[in-house]
Amino acid sequence: MNDGETGIRLEGMDGALPPALQSSDVRDIDNGLAAIHELFADEASLPADILARYGRAWTRSHLQDGDLGRTLDLANRARGEFAALVTVGIGGSDLSARVFHDVLNPAYHNLLPADGRGGAPEVYFTGDTFDPRRLDELLDMLTRRGILGRTLFNVISKSGRTGETIGALMVVRDRLSRQAVKDWNSHIVATTGPYDGSPLFEMHRKRPFFGESLLPVPEGVGGRFSAFSSVGTFFLAMTAGTGMSPGSRVREMLDGVRWAEARWRLPWPDERNIACRLARWLHLQERYGRKQALVFYNYADNRRPGDWFQQLYDESVQERGGGLHVVPAVGPAGNHSVLNGIVAGRADRVVLFVHWEDLGRDLRIPEGTEIGGEMAAFGGLRMSEAQSASYLGTARDFSARGIPNATLHVARRDERHLGALMRVLMDTVAVKGRLQGQHVNDAGEVDPAADLTYSQDGVEGYKERTRDLAAQMKSER
Repeated sequence: MNDGETGIRLEGMDGALPPALQSSDVRDIDNGLAAIHELFADEASLPADILARYGRAWTRSHLQDGDLGRTLDLANRARGEFAALVTVGIGGSDLSARVFHDVLNPAYHNLLPADGRGGAPEVYFTGDTFDPRRLDELLDMLTRRGILGRTLFNVISKSGRTGETIGALMVVRDRLSRQAVKDWNSHIVATTGPYDGSPLFEMHRKRPFFGESLLPVPEGVGGRFSAFSSVGTFFLAMTAGTGMSPGSRVREMLDGVRWAEARWRLPWPDERNIACRLARWLHLQERYGRKQALVFYNYADNRRPGDWFQQLYDESVQERGGGLHVVPAVGPAGNHSVLNGIVAGRADRVVLFVHWEDLGRDLRIPEGTEIGGEMAAFGGLRMSEAQSASYLGTARDFSARGIPNATLHVARRDERHLGALMRVLMDTVAVKGRLQGQHVNDAGEVDPAADLTYSQDGVEGYKERTRDLAAQMKSER
């Protein structure tokens, strides 16, 4: 993704601004955006500990060569020893890995022979629920196939105190021990913070996990912003397939992050500064267009990017009674589930399309079949062309009906462009939070250390009540 190459571009916003918007309103938003961008530029040069206190250490994840080196060393060693990788986590701890697997790995990854995967292990996920079904059946399946003893469990929890994740680890530990797997701890990798009082950290200190070291979740990197730390890069390296080494795969993605970060530093009105322009448009739609929901319409057969973006956006900007709610959709499947509601329902939605211009492997729809009439229009087209026609037809239909929509055009579905896209969206969320004044404290003062974009205090209530009820249930047994 060279500087002269348009890897990602943003189109379609100006024609869909709220009709009641006044020039003075736009001027106020633009003045605020200029001040926010200048503040971010000043913060970029701050020492690491202060940036971490602001919750923005994630903006330097692509620069942490020491962490990257340790992550790659551990992944290279693990690839030679294990036949399966199980990611154990919830929310920001596993969503980036799920995105990488969904978008970048072969669609039927686990059904391929090992050499067809380029030496990558099979891939599974757990630890995101207390519902026992999938975890129990996963462990049974690994046992029946004789590979439980060749399975690595990457347990991801920054605090080391995530109930669903640690509960799954306790089950895994017991199952490994009961199956007479030697040194259960050598089948565990911990991606966490080295915090005293963390059960995960204490387990590692008593009986070191695989590699005898922790994969770090850096200070100032929240879960939903952790994709380019070891939380995501270990998975990316572990599952590198044919034609790409673990190191080159991770560096390809981080090159995309650097591309996006460089454009983020451009003056905010520059058309290449996608994050600022997109955040501005979303803010205008929410504030003056009275929109309440953002439909994230990923126009490809990949559902996990929508899950990831929903968590990123909703948990970051829905504060103080504000913030759009994200509705994930995929095209064209979403045209048969959410589209009618967008068109005929409440006029409270704004749509952001993600259009992948090059989907990779392709098929041509045959001509000369017995299918005629209007369906003959598809004969002779590549399926990727038909997919683009479906996206464009949907976007034009929305525009004709007055439904605000914009499009992120992404040149290719690969590591570099996915990294760039995710970083663009992370920067967009950071800007949107400050446009909502989330960096202004209750006293009305600008205070980046109090930026609500990086908090998630709302989830603590459910965690505390769950622990209390679990303790009560245990005492009453």
